[in-house]
Amino acid sequence: MMSEKVVSREYKVLLKKNLFTGSEQELLQAAKNFWHAFSQAINNIVSEVNGDLEEIADQRIIRFYDTTEYILYKNDYIFRERLDINTDRREVTLKFRNRDRYISQDRNMNRGEAKFEEDIKTPFEVLYSFSDTQIISTDKKLNQIQDAAQLYPDLTEKVSLLKGEDEIRTIGVTIREIVIKGAKFQIRNQPKLDSKCALIIWYDNNHDPEKPVAVEFSFKYGDVNEIYSRKVAQRAYDVFQILQKILTYWVDLDSDTKTAYIYKLDEVKSSCHS
Repeated sequence: MMSEKVVSREYKVLLKKNLFTGSEQELLQAAKNFWHAFSQAINNIVSEVNGDLEEIADQRIIRFYDTTEYILYKNDYIFRERLDINTDRREVTLKFRNRDRYISQDRNMNRGEAKFEEDIKTPFEVLYSFSDTQIISTDKKLNQIQDAAQLYPDLTEKVSLLKGEDEIRTIGVTIREIVIKGAKFQIRNQPKLDSKCALIIWYDNNHDPEKPVAVEFSFKYGDVNEIYSRKVAQRAYDVFQILQKILTYWVDLDSDTKTAYIYKLDEVKSSCHS
């Protein structure tokens, strides 16, 4: 088996969603306030801080699909659809995540835009993530496992419990996502390497458009040859620790991850309807 290179390392932390309630203008102001606090806190660790969290880069509608028994999720898969609000571009992503690198990389992820990454969550939990993103037509149906298997042929081979005729449905709620970008910090001098930052805000698309259900801050850096020095890794680790130990006003260490939120919400809704 050919070894996949980790082309990106992404660090993720949940923020207190109540601090980002309000109109778009108020959201952008809160994003700027957070970035100011963050950039001041890491100023003595990184070489340079640039930009601001002031640009709404993406606005999307997101749906997660699974069987009623959550067979995909229970087998470490996430099947997600994104629809760009401005362009109507529709894409799906199948992602497999596992703590073991060699389990994660043993996937047939070569149909679209494939990425093998390292996802790092609080306090320092590493998951190896292999994903494949494909553009699909606006009328492509996603009602059964066979609809997903047409896009990802080895899915039913890897998960023996899945059958082509198994129905899949939207899990939890439909999400409206706003992604704010424009900020970065320099994590290596020679050659120069920047860590790009983003603020991801989730809203329940059917409820209050000014009250987020989840807010996540992430920063990531990458190398196509997977060359990450000790100094770069240490610097990123220190930044991640500052987020959790110094920026306690902003960070919510008790929140579920965004995906876990979706599935827990679905379980609650299902129990109420049973």
